[in-house]
Amino acid sequence: MNNEDKMLRLVLSDNNLSSFYEYNAEDYQSVSDALQSDNTVVVAVAKIIRGVAGNSDKGSQKSVYQEVFNYLNQNLL
Repeated sequence: MNNEDKMLRLVLSDNNLSSFYEYNAEDYQSVSDALQSDNTVVVAVAKIIRGVAGNSDKGSQKSVYQEVFNYLNQNLL
């Protein structure tokens, strides 16, 4: 298990998040698994983790923000 997967499991294990967005954290063992989810929030978390992992470049972070923002707008609104 790599650091991205560990971070994903840590974030998704939050009880408030999982109960509000109705997912089972145990269903997602890796970022790749989460990116294939039908749950929009799970995918958004995975996109954030994959996009910013080990990358402190502001331009890269802005690009990840735009991708996640657009994804959530298309799938939640």
